[in-house]
Formats: sequence, structure tokens, C-alpha cells
Amino acid sequence: MMLGIAILLFAAALATAQLRSVTTPSWDRMTRFVPSVSEDENSVTREERSLALFRRFLNLLDPSFATIEPLLRSLGVNSTQWLTVIQAGRIAGAFFAGLATAALAGALILNPVLKFAVVLPAFAGFILGVNKLIRITSLNRRRLIRRELILGIEIFCIFLEGGQSLDQTFRSFCEICGKALPYLAHIQRTLVAEIDNGLSYEKAIAHWADNLGIDEGRELSILFTDSLVHGTELVPHLRQFSADMVEQRISGARASIGVKSSQLTVVMVLFFLPAILTFLTAPAFTAVASALGVSR
Repeated sequence: MMLGIAILLFAAALATAQLRSVTTPSWDRMTRFVPSVSEDENSVTREERSLALFRRFLNLLDPSFATIEPLLRSLGVNSTQWLTVIQAGRIAGAFFAGLATAALAGALILNPVLKFAVVLPAFAGFILGVNKLIRITSLNRRRLIRRELILGIEIFCIFLEGGQSLDQTFRSFCEICGKALPYLAHIQRTLVAEIDNGLSYEKAIAHWADNLGIDEGRELSILFTDSLVHGTELVPHLRQFSADMVEQRISGARASIGVKSSQLTVVMVLFFLPAILTFLTAPAFTAVASALGVSR
């Protein structure tokens, strides 16, 4: 129990530090220009080392987090501190779930071996439940991003064909997407803000692809970067890219229809077939039963 409380307190401290860094961007900008108020490099290094050691300890307790971390990054959680907070919170919640199960088992089960045997399934069940929730959320976001990206690429092509540069296209798309493309709108605003803050186009576009969290985003970032560096024509490649995404969605829909058809066949065999057989054979059985009754 003390270990779970310690992990939870450490996660809360990290979350507080992360929120402070998010809510005070002006102070962070000042520390870049004023050496007297900037953090000592040695202290930063020590914090990074302690955080890395703590993450290694958490990975020993929960090795499954390595498969969940990419899903969290696809949801927009890219900060190492926030990833550590989520990982520590999962483990602390699993400890509390195990303790609650042990307390409940102590009141209901008399065998001491069984009391401790139910703790591990509760711990693993909590971890697996959180992992399943994160995976479902990530897949749903990716599906929505892909659906909006097809329309977004068409809008990009319209702006580019209208004579706008890639930078102007980013800004125009950010202005019009709004409520029509809610998932892309936030990502696009982040891209424009990073460009306005002086970040290079290559890094800003790479961050944009990371925020999308889908494989298609990497390919689009390569197209944008090549257009900026080498001046290649972008519209034909975007048109082909959009057509490929539409074809992939159609193929996925066909595969889903095939799965639904097989599932419906199983349901029909289990529930409809016995009723149909009963309906067809009932008159014959009734006639035979009536004939046997008369003959007697």
C-alpha cells in the first residue's frame, strides 16, 4: 500500500510540474534570454536521470507500457513527464485495486491462500482494462483523423491550385477548418503557432505528423518537406495520396462487410435455424401424433 501511495504522490508532483510549465509560457521565454533566472544545467541533468531511473522501475513493474506508449503519443501525449505520470497512475491504481480486492476477499473468503490469490488477477485486470481503454480511444481517434484528412487534403489542393504557397495554405486551412474538421483544427493551429514562434518548417511539419499519430501523416510530412526543399509540385502527389486513402477506406469497408456477413451467418444458425426447422416440421409431428392417438 505504501508503494502505491508513493507512486501516486510522485505522479501528482510530476503533473503539478507539467501544469506549471504549460501555464507559464511567458516565464519560460524569459528564462531563455535571462541567464540569471535560467535553470542550472546540472539540476536539469539530475532531474532527467532521476526521471529515467523512475521510468525504468515502473517498466519493471509493468512491462506492457512499452506497447501503450505509442498509442498515448498518437493521442497527443508526447511529453516524457506526462507519460511517466500516466504510467505511475496506472500502476498506483492497480495497487489500490489489488488492495480493495484483498480487503473484500478478507471479508468473504476464509482460506488465506485464496485471499492473496485474488490480488494478482485484480492488479492485472486493472492494467489490462486501462490498456484496452487507451487502445480503443487511440484507434477511434486515428479513424476520425483519417476521415477528416481526406477532406483536408482536397482543401489543401484547392488552396495550392489557387496560387498560394505552402505557408499560406497552412494558415488558410487553419482559418477555415474550425468546427468542420475539429480534430485537424487543433493540430493545424499548433503547426501555425510553432511556425510563428520561429521553429523551422521541417521541425514544425515533423511535429505536425507526430500530432496526427497516423502512418499517413509521416508520408505527408515527407511530401511537404520535399516541396519546401526541392520545390517539387505538390498537388498531383496530394491528389494521388487522397485517392489511395479513399481506396483504403473502401477496402476496409468491404472487409468489414465480409466480417459482418460471417457473424450474421453464425447468429442465423444459432437462433433462426432452430425456429425455421420447428416451423417446418411441426405440422408433420402434429399429424403423426394425432394419427397415433386415433389408432390407439
